[in-house]
Amino acid sequence: MDIGLTVRGQIGKAYSGLADVLLVKRNDCKDIDVAVVVPIDKADYDQVKREVWFLKWLSHSNIITMKQTFCKDSKVIIIKPFYDMCSVLRVIHTSYQYGFPEKAIAMIVKGLLVGLRYLHEQKIVHRSIKCSHIYLDTHDGVKLGGLRHCAFLKDNGLTGAQNVLHGFDAELSSEILWLAPEILKQDLYGYGLLSDVYSVGITLCEMGNGFPPFSDMDGLQMLYEKSKGTTPRLLDCTTLPRDDDTIPEQKNRRFSDSFHDFVEICLKPLPEDRWPVSKLVAHPFIKNLKKSRSIADVLPKWQPVQIDGEVSDGLFFSLLLFITA
Repeated sequence: MDIGLTVRGQIGKAYSGLADVLLVKRNDCKDIDVAVVVPIDKADYDQVKREVWFLKWLSHSNIITMKQTFCKDSKVIIIKPFYDMCSVLRVIHTSYQYGFPEKAIAMIVKGLLVGLRYLHEQKIVHRSIKCSHIYLDTHDGVKLGGLRHCAFLKDNGLTGAQNVLHGFDAELSSEILWLAPEILKQDLYGYGLLSDVYSVGITLCEMGNGFPPFSDMDGLQMLYEKSKGTTPRLLDCTTLPRDDDTIPEQKNRRFSDSFHDFVEICLKPLPEDRWPVSKLVAHPFIKNLKKSRSIADVLPKWQPVQIDGEVSDGLFFSLLLFITA
């Protein structure tokens, strides 16, 4: 690249595989960044503009940022910071296949909720909260990404309802495991900020269990289970049958009552029964978290990525899931 960047290597794909994600070094300093290279002729340009707009307009310590954006050779190039602990999904797949320790989950979800509260104060629904859109850094903590799915609440002139959404964009089809029942219903009542709270609950199960609920079902069965109010749960000695010894790592652990209660509140089938984010941050599961710990301390199996020289094949595969937004 002749735009002040030196490419170190490709580390993944974005925009449903249409965009290249590159590790780059800025020529004017020693910073290592991530460049998302989006071909305008293949990607949805309105979607790209929406993500760039949100990245530029939003400003919060728990929301992913954008350093620079520009066009070159019919491509939009978005420069983002590199977070050395990568995405939560990458850490799970690599080092914590049966789920995170509870203290790590509490720390991550606290940062997630603070960032989400900021979005909700702007009347923005995120619509894509999941482990692959949460990034960790030893210095900057927890960052929420996936902003291309964000949408502002609107008023419905037909029903008179205020601050609701009814849209279901085509790209949301890949997010249905994490979406709230009211989004999937697509009725006149629509959905609002509390749909994000349901997604937080699903993401907590994903972090605690090592996989998202409903992932063993086909799409129709998942829709049926959500429509009838099936509530996912954390897997430990209090929820698994006594004779279930298939995964001893889950059977031999016990999550706290406050953690179970927090997840249950988030996953209430009816949105009006869920707590808003502003109330969730005061729940004992979050409020009793000790402030002295860092992300690296509570995830000892995972080491922050050190970048030195060109990207090797091993590092490439280690970072493949770093950017999935």
